[in-house]
Amino acid sequence: MNRTAALERAVVALNTAGLLAYLCWLVFRHHRILYSADGALYLLPCLPFFFVYLFIHERRHGEPDDRSEG
Repeated sequence: MNRTAALERAVVALNTAGLLAYLCWLVFRHHRILYSADGALYLLPCLPFFFVYLFIHERRHGEPDDRSEG
């Protein structure tokens, strides 16, 4: 496993831990977020986590780097 793959795995693991921690915080707050008018705003901080997943996915399955064709 090269250094880039190890770094990507570490970023995905940290991103997953952060997303799960935020969702657990939402669940165990004892506040019903979807019953209020601004409840959906509590879910907006989840979007950056998904952008990181999409970026990592595109990097893995996108076009190959010029350095790897040698």
